[in-house]
Amino acid sequence: MPRAVVDISVLFGASYRRDASHEDALPILRGIDDQSLPEAVVLNYVLAETLNGLTIHAGHEAAVDFLDRVEENVRFHVDTLDPDERATAKSVFRTYDALSFVDACLVAYLQSNGLEYLYAFDDDFDRIDDIARLTTPTNPYDPR
Repeated sequence: MPRAVVDISVLFGASYRRDASHEDALPILRGIDDQSLPEAVVLNYVLAETLNGLTIHAGHEAAVDFLDRVEENVRFHVDTLDPDERATAKSVFRTYDALSFVDACLVAYLQSNGLEYLYAFDDDFDRIDDIARLTTPTNPYDPR
């Protein structure tokens, strides 16, 4: 099954109704859920940032609810970096001053796993040539 990586900007945006990206992010998560979009890869760092943001802005119960939904949904795959990917992430972080370390981890993961597509609202990813940032519920694997 084709996969795409999902950034915190989409996960948090969809989960927190007051977020400025909520209306744009929610259809992406719904598309992952209803199989109209690829399965989602969520790095453990991104999951942690999302849960921390939800805890701060929406409360512990909302964060736990989000965690339960991700863990129970077979279309979401929480993954971690291996040592080589982590070394690549450090290199990417040192090279691109606009990327956070978590963003650098996403870049390293995408590159090392031969993935191209990232659902994200953060345009700092646009400076990475081999990543296609998606901001709408578009299935890049669907030829239509």
